[in-house]
Amino acid sequence: MDKKIFSVYLAKLDTPDSEVHTRLELPASPWELHDAMDKVQLQENEELYLEVDDYYGFEYLAPHLDGSDISLNELNELARQLAALDEVQGIAFEGLLSMEVQKKISTNGGIITLQDLRNLAASAKTDCYHIVDAADDSALGRFYAENDFIPELDGVSDSVFKMLDFAGIGRMMRQGENGVFVGGCYVLQDGEMTTAPPCSRELPEKPRYLFRLTLGLHPDLEDGRTVTLTLPASAEELKKAQRQLGADSWEGVVVLDYDGIIPQAAEFADLPAELETFNHFAEVVEAMPSPEKQIPKLKAVLSAGQCSSVDQASLLAERLEHFNLDAKIKTYADLVYDELENVIGGRQAEELRQCLDIEKYGRILQQGYNAEFTEYGMVTRDDFQSMDAPWQYESEVMDMQIT
Repeated sequence: MDKKIFSVYLAKLDTPDSEVHTRLELPASPWELHDAMDKVQLQENEELYLEVDDYYGFEYLAPHLDGSDISLNELNELARQLAALDEVQGIAFEGLLSMEVQKKISTNGGIITLQDLRNLAASAKTDCYHIVDAADDSALGRFYAENDFIPELDGVSDSVFKMLDFAGIGRMMRQGENGVFVGGCYVLQDGEMTTAPPCSRELPEKPRYLFRLTLGLHPDLEDGRTVTLTLPASAEELKKAQRQLGADSWEGVVVLDYDGIIPQAAEFADLPAELETFNHFAEVVEAMPSPEKQIPKLKAVLSAGQCSSVDQASLLAERLEHFNLDAKIKTYADLVYDELENVIGGRQAEELRQCLDIEKYGRILQQGYNAEFTEYGMVTRDDFQSMDAPWQYESEVMDMQIT
C-alpha cells in the first residue's frame, strides 16, 4: 500500500538515542514489521521505544498519540484503517474525532484512546454521518433554509428570505446537532458508531510465505481482476495467474501490493516484468539452510553490496556462506571496542578506547577488513576483499577453462 500515514522512529527503550535504531513508514506489511525488529535487534525482555516523527496529513492526531503508551502493531493497524479511507471518509473521520473530543471534554470522559481512534476509523466507512458542503455557519444556515429543513420558514417570501440571519440559523443548527466544521465541510453524526475488532499489542507471527504479490491489470484497461501469488511458484502457477488476469504475458499487469521476507527486494526488482527471474531468487532463498538465521545476513549483504538487480541478488544469496555478519557492530565505536576487547580484553580495552581517536582508528579497521556497515550490522567477506572484488575461486575456474 503506497499511502503512508505515519513515520515512526524505533529503538530499544533503554537506549533510544543509540545507533541501533530504524525508521518505518506505516502502514507496514507483516514482513516489514519483522524487518524493523531485525534492525533494532530487540532481545528477549527488552522493550521497544516508539516515537511518531511524521504524521503527514494527520497532524491533528499528534495530541492523541504523542507520548501515548501504544504498541507498533496497534499503531500499524490504525494506519492501515486510515490508509483505506477515501477523501470523503477522511473528512468524516476528522469530524467524528472532533465531536468525540468535544464529548470527552464536556463529560470529563478522559483521553482519546487508540481503540477510540480505531472505532472512529471503522465508523467513517459506514453511513453513521452526513457531510454538507458548508465551511461556516452562514453557508450551513443557507443550506438548511434552502432545502426546507426548517419548517418555520415555509411560505416565507423571497424578499424576506434574503434578509434571514443565515449565520445565526447555521449556528443554532450546529449547536443543536453537535456538528463540526472540517476541511471546508460540515460533519454531523446521525447514526450508531461502529466498534473496531480488538487489536493485539504484540506483532503478528511471521508469515508462512516468503514473498507474496497481489497483481492486477493497468488502470487504463478498466478491468478490476486481481490475483494473489506466493513465491516461489511453479511455472504452471505463474501461467495460471496470467490466465486469471486474462493476460498472455506480464505486459499490462501491475503489482498492487508486495510483501516479502526481504522487503528491499521490491526496490531492485522490476516487477512483474522480471517475475520469472524473481521467482528463481525466491527459490534460492527457500533453499538456504537455517533461513531464520540466514535472512538477516542476506539482507545485510544485499545492502552492503548495493544490490541493484535480481540476478545480483541471486548471486549474493548463493555465495552467502562466504560473508560474515556481526550484528552488534554498526559504528566505528562498536568496531573499535570489539577489536580491543578481542585483542586486549575487558577493562583494559575500555581504558584504552577512551584514549583513542575512535573515528580515525575505526576507519583504519574498517578499511583493513573491507567492512561495510548496514542497519543489520557489519558485513565482511571471508577473504576480506571489498564487496565488488572478483572472487578468487572464480578466477581459478576461469584459468582452468582457458588452460
